[in-house]
Amino acid sequence: MPSSLDLERIMALSREYAHLGSDRIALSRHIGSSVDERRAVAAQVAMQATLGRKLPAWAAAQVYIPSSLNLEQASSEETALHKASLLRTEDRLIDLTGGMGVDFWAMAQVLDTAVYVEQSPELYTATRYNMPRLLSRGTQHYIQGDSMALLPELINTYRPTVLFVDPARRVDQQADKRVYAIEDCSPSLHELLELVQHLGADAPSRILAKLSPMLDVKHCLEHLPHISAVWAVAYRGEVKELLLDICPLEPSPSVEQVPLRSLDLLTEGRRHSYEGTFAQEQMPCPIAEELGTYIYEPNGAILKLGMYQQLGRSYGLAKLHQHTHIYTNRELIEDFPGRILRVERIWPYQSKLIKRLSRELPAAQITCRNFPLGADKLRQQLKLRDSSRATIVATTLHDGSHVLIETTRV
Repeated sequence: MPSSLDLERIMALSREYAHLGSDRIALSRHIGSSVDERRAVAAQVAMQATLGRKLPAWAAAQVYIPSSLNLEQASSEETALHKASLLRTEDRLIDLTGGMGVDFWAMAQVLDTAVYVEQSPELYTATRYNMPRLLSRGTQHYIQGDSMALLPELINTYRPTVLFVDPARRVDQQADKRVYAIEDCSPSLHELLELVQHLGADAPSRILAKLSPMLDVKHCLEHLPHISAVWAVAYRGEVKELLLDICPLEPSPSVEQVPLRSLDLLTEGRRHSYEGTFAQEQMPCPIAEELGTYIYEPNGAILKLGMYQQLGRSYGLAKLHQHTHIYTNRELIEDFPGRILRVERIWPYQSKLIKRLSRELPAAQITCRNFPLGADKLRQQLKLRDSSRATIVATTLHDGSHVLIETTRV
């Protein structure tokens, strides 16, 4: 890992030669004093486009990114700023898994005091270089080391009100195993909660835990006490993370009563939010006996939290089928948290109609929900080109019949 002084040189060279592109830089022997330095400059240039899309404020500050993997795994600017919105100025934060520092940067902007802890020397060095270029208020402290081993000392020294942790897959987990349980992650939330509770009155009042969207929400609630709320955070419809708000010194609410909060961060500052509980999900949503003028598809954050029944009831909608999480009605509901499509035609899924559909609608997007085929196989069968002008929703209706619903986007 280059020293802080070397980082200044790498970033200066990347600005000077950015116009050449990363491939030409990597092959230009006159750039940099060594092969390693030239490769580092090329890597910075190669990551600029992704950095600009994901973290525009960081791109503008001309920060150093340790690797493309670090950039890929980091929070986006929008999701990081959401975490900052959950804090108060008077909160004192310790980020136990600082990483590349994106979440720390966002939260530190609104706090008077924030502490960054990271075990990796490479990430620690990069963060010490970057943060003075990104933060202009408050007091920040930077510590390299194992946060779990240092936790009692950290809490005694800095008296935090909030701990932030982003557990990663345990090193003993198989690389190809999908993570579904908090037991598969490190640092252990169970150990952290136990350590905090032993501190009694000196303990932080909150733990914010950022988790993989692959984890099962109900499993988390059933196996970890003191969770006061769960967020599913999506960016433009794609779920990016789960966020647990844990209050270690307060009584544990029942699993059925914990608030489930979905947030879909859209373009130009717009957002869709929705809240419910597993208790509310027990009451069924009506099933539609016929299609209305519009169909509604919930965003990914709502689907992740499993709020299928309560969503339909709260918006006065009916589901197409018990296991089809798509809704319908006759009147447009413009603030629905998800995708809205206008029904144009309904095609029964029958072989004799497939050729006719292909002739009349040669191109369309395809979405399959509770349908025997996936989107790719259905596209091959229909022989449709991809197009955003129309959308085919392949699904199952209340009577079990399979249909292709031709729609246009509202």
